[in-house]
Amino acid sequence: MDINLIENIKQFLSKNDLDGLLINSTNEFLVEYNKLENNSRYYITDFTGSTGDVLFLSTKIYLFVDTRYHEQADNQVDKTYIEVIKIPLGESYINMLADKIPAYCKIGIVSKKTSKLFYDKLIGLTQNKNITFKLLNSDPVIEYKKDSIKTVNYDVFSVSNEITGVSPDEKFEYIKQFAGNKFNVLITSLEDIAYLTNLRSYNFDYSAIFPIKAIMTEEEVKLYSDCKLPEIGSKFKVCPFCEFENALKKIEKQEIYIDESLLTLFDYNLINKSNKILKSHLNLFKTIKNENEILHLKKCFERADNALKIIYEMINSDQLYSEYDYYEALIKSMKENGALSLSFKPIVAAGKNSSIIHYSTPSKEKLVADGDFLLIDYGGYYEGGLATDTTRTFLKGEADEDQKIAYTTVLKAFLNTYYNKYNKKSTYFDIDKIARETIEKSISKEYAFAHSTGHGVGICVHENPPRVSSGKVSKTKILENSVFSVEPGVYKEGWGGIRLENTVYATMEDDKIVLKSFSHFPFEIKLVDLTLMNDYEKYYYMKWQANACLI
Repeated sequence: MDINLIENIKQFLSKNDLDGLLINSTNEFLVEYNKLENNSRYYITDFTGSTGDVLFLSTKIYLFVDTRYHEQADNQVDKTYIEVIKIPLGESYINMLADKIPAYCKIGIVSKKTSKLFYDKLIGLTQNKNITFKLLNSDPVIEYKKDSIKTVNYDVFSVSNEITGVSPDEKFEYIKQFAGNKFNVLITSLEDIAYLTNLRSYNFDYSAIFPIKAIMTEEEVKLYSDCKLPEIGSKFKVCPFCEFENALKKIEKQEIYIDESLLTLFDYNLINKSNKILKSHLNLFKTIKNENEILHLKKCFERADNALKIIYEMINSDQLYSEYDYYEALIKSMKENGALSLSFKPIVAAGKNSSIIHYSTPSKEKLVADGDFLLIDYGGYYEGGLATDTTRTFLKGEADEDQKIAYTTVLKAFLNTYYNKYNKKSTYFDIDKIARETIEKSISKEYAFAHSTGHGVGICVHENPPRVSSGKVSKTKILENSVFSVEPGVYKEGWGGIRLENTVYATMEDDKIVLKSFSHFPFEIKLVDLTLMNDYEKYYYMKWQANACLI
């Protein structure tokens, strides 16, 4: 922790007549996986999770983390300076943030790192507390740390039409049908632009994106980026990034489609008030994968399955390896099996560490010994710039009764969810409900299922939509050819955790929606207790194992 930075921010508050500052984990493109060297929240707290923001008050520093990071945050932050606010499953971060902001105070917000939707919600939640928000165009944390931030050169490449199935010009014409005759679509989501252009880059950690913004009209798409871009299509024009702000300001008395959840407050304030603002649904286009993309993902996951075999071999050998040994072996195996980049930092957690849902620091000292779980959550990118995401929990040596009960419970949750046949009115909420109810009925409450059942998977490993959770946002119909994870788990601090994750796609069979898994890696036989399963679950388990890849 940088104590000098803490003091510098306190001085910043004093000089700017502020009582507090909202410090974000993201960057000006609102990405999830922001480089740590660009992550203001990391500099303040030393917390390395992909999400979680800070409310820095002159007298108190709060770090807000969701259930995936409760244990990790406790382990990483200095509680002398920082209080960890643990958001319960199903609770909203913004509600807890609004509750912690004292009445009658003045809070600084970095407008380039805050979405329009988030800001509006925060204003609404605090309107009775007489709080003033001051918008800042620069981030004081990054200003303090700017000498340690390196410039990144992005190598941008085109994905072949054989993989994407559709050219950028064809996507342009298709989207145009939904927008009308005269319109503007403001696109600041890097994933949406990568989808539209069929362009990718693997220079940005754990993603396939690169810095760019775009404005689409009925005539063309103007792309604003300083990256060297390959030829895209006749409907696309590349402009210097510095021209974006003026281009947006010049649009007057027209319709502009925006997504307030993906648009920064700074960019929103550039829009001339004479324009008519409409809601963009551009992010839905990349949710539905076409036949080419589905076929490509099948090939990617086949290679990912092959990469995981090294873990099975190592854990079933007589030699003891550390978490870090497994981590290094997995990454090497992924590259040998065709992965061009990682879609997130692999989670390699042994023993008690497996209860840390997003454990991020594989240890060279922690040996995986007899009786230890080894939770492996990994994913990669291949030629098409679409992410893979799979989790398996292994065991070194023999299992005890508690381990078998917990593992079989999670397996039952997956099998019941995966093999269920859904109707045309079924929602992603229904998928989560089956998994959650199976776990609640099968194991005591001391084992927590402390995260959602799944998330969308695509250009970003956590693609939205869809979401597979117990929240209202998941009460949308399951879309055919949508791709998402199914990943039930249970965790007990001080004991360990189990997660079983497969990325699936939804398809129609006999007027029913069924799920098809991309991964076919087997489950851990020595952790399965068939006496805990009913006849259907036993059949599902045998069916999976019979069709699993050979190890």
